[in-house]
Amino acid sequence: MNRTSDIELIVSSNEISLNEIDEFLIGVKITSKSREIISFDISPIELFVNGIKSIAWDLTVQNGTLINLKIKSNGIETINWPLGRAIFEGLGIYELKLVWKSNILKQYVTVSE
Repeated sequence: MNRTSDIELIVSSNEISLNEIDEFLIGVKITSKSREIISFDISPIELFVNGIKSIAWDLTVQNGTLINLKIKSNGIETINWPLGRAIFEGLGIYELKLVWKSNILKQYVTVSE
């Protein structure tokens, strides 16, 4: 974390079925700890799925219209995307690892029938 903001990896559920995969959301929650509006660049945030860098995440985050967020003083901004089909290849337990600067945040998601 840095002095002006905290970041969290958020997922819509840690357990989903294959027929719910299109509704799965993944994203970030950024909390400002500043007394001023901060500009937060989300483009350097990386996602790894079972140790492999997610190209779908990169394309979504870096090519989106929300690259530079303006977050109000002590405000919270949450952004998520429907990337279930792009990051889950089938049944199993997936480690989702978000990397931002020196921060590593993990969530585990189980995809079942």
